[in-house]
This record gives sequence, structure tokens and C-alpha cells, in this order.
Amino acid sequence: MEIRQVELFVVAAEERHFTRAAQRANIVQSGLSTAIRNLEDELGAALFVRSTRRVDLSEAGRAFLPEARQILASVANARQAIAEIQGGLRGRLAIGTIQSLGPFLDLPMLLQGFRTRYPDVEIVVREGHLEGLGQALRQGELDLAFMPIAGVSRIGLSVELLFSSPLVVALPPEHELAGDRTVTLGSIAHEAFVDFSPRWGTRVLVDQVFAIEGVLRSTAFELENFELLFQFVARGFGLAVVPAATLAGRHLPHLQITPSRTAHRLPEWELGMFEAKAVGDLPSNPPAALFKAMIRDELGRLDPARRAS
Repeated sequence: MEIRQVELFVVAAEERHFTRAAQRANIVQSGLSTAIRNLEDELGAALFVRSTRRVDLSEAGRAFLPEARQILASVANARQAIAEIQGGLRGRLAIGTIQSLGPFLDLPMLLQGFRTRYPDVEIVVREGHLEGLGQALRQGELDLAFMPIAGVSRIGLSVELLFSSPLVVALPPEHELAGDRTVTLGSIAHEAFVDFSPRWGTRVLVDQVFAIEGVLRSTAFELENFELLFQFVARGFGLAVVPAATLAGRHLPHLQITPSRTAHRLPEWELGMFEAKAVGDLPSNPPAALFKAMIRDELGRLDPARRAS
């Protein structure tokens, strides 16, 4: 059964005249007659009682007419729902994020602006670790995830760089190096360090930087968030290698890291916007596409130096 057949049946039932029905439907009469005859064959019943002057609904036709109108109403509703989703007016936006995203991206503010513009879109946010968020993207549970690029498997995922920040060494306020500006990692290898858990991308990157410099360090504390890490540093338990952007507004001295070899450039901390790779020509979830555009607009308004600070 085709939707067009149902549409032509309803028009003919309302007009009770095939010629007028064909004119109203903008189709030749023979085409209308053929469509209705095919519909009758499929349903196994005559829908009209035909005469030389007019046509009337048969008993089967009268029974089918309200159902036909309901079919057309359901199709119209479905088309409207798809149109609204394509316009970003309805649907679901599922976001994944790491802890301590705030220094790099104000996700609550952006989502508040998105909800104001598209109040009928359901917003879901999941905070988690890199592996779990990556898997959720691959399984279609999340549309987007904001994570450090270091330490994330790219299998099945695409990523867009949003923000980068050089790594620096945070010191306790009373540390003997607090008045300096730069340091090599080799010169502080004897110090105790406060680090993130190995589950976090920042730890993966910091380990990579120490390996590049050929320096071994002693990790005295492994923590799960920036706030606690900085509290331990401030209390003198050790040094921490962190993205420079995380120190904004904090009263902790810090040192720029000088590579041991002058031609060397150490990797920076990078924040990426991840999503599952598109399959064929399938479009992305429209609310997600709109939110990505909002992210790009917001970052475009930032001073370039701030984005790379």
C-alpha cells in the first residue's frame, strides 16, 4: 500500500466523482482510477460502487475512510516531527565530558544558551573517564564528548581540536624555585610529584613529556581532580605538571618548562571535541550539529592567544 494511493482514495471519497477528484489531485483520471483499482486489489475489496454519473463508497470503503484519514494524519505528523528535528527544534543531545573542563570550556553556559534557543531538545550530560566516554560515542549513546586528545583511542572516532595549553610546573608558594621563571624537568627529577590517576588524559600527556625528556620522577600522590591536586601542591606535598590554563585565578607559582634540547618542542595539553565517525552519507544528529556550530562560534569570539594559552 502506497501513501499516494491512500491520498487519492480520500480525495475520491470526498468528491464522489473521479473526474473532479483527478482535477483536485492534479492527476489524469486514468491514473487515479488505476491507483484506486490497485489499492482495492491489495485490500481485497471494492472501495467504491461505480455508476455512469457518480461513485459512492461501498461498505468496505466507508469502513476504510476513517482509517485512511488516520494513516495520512500519522504520515503528516511523522513528516512534521522529522522536519522539526532537522531544524534542531526537537530531539536529543547527549554530551560526554571529563572532570574539570571549566578552565577550558564553560559547558554549562553553552548548554544553557542552547536550551534557551531550542527548549524542546532533551539534553543529557555524562561525566566520565576517557575509555568509557569513547566507548559511549562508538555505541551511539553520546553525540559528542569533550576530552583531552592525549590518551584517547581514535578507533571509530573523529576529533576537532578546540583548545591547547602548554604544560607548566606548579609549585608550593614557599618552594625555593618560586621566584624563577623556567625550569628543566631534569633539574627537578628529585622532587616528589602530585599527579592525576593514570586513567586521565592529562596524566598520559605528562608521562609522555617526562619520557621525551628522559626523566624519571617519583609520583607521591595520584588524585582524580584539579581542585584536590592543587590543594596538595599548595600544602607542600609536591610539584605538579599541569596545563597553564588551569592556574588562572590561582595563587600558585609556576614555571615554564624548558626542553633539554633547544630544537625540541614539547607537546601541549589539547582539548578535543570527539564524535563517532559518520557512516556513509548519514547526517549527524541535527541538535548535535547545531551545538557544534555554537561551540565553534563561541571559540571564534575568544582571543586567539587565550585559546592557545
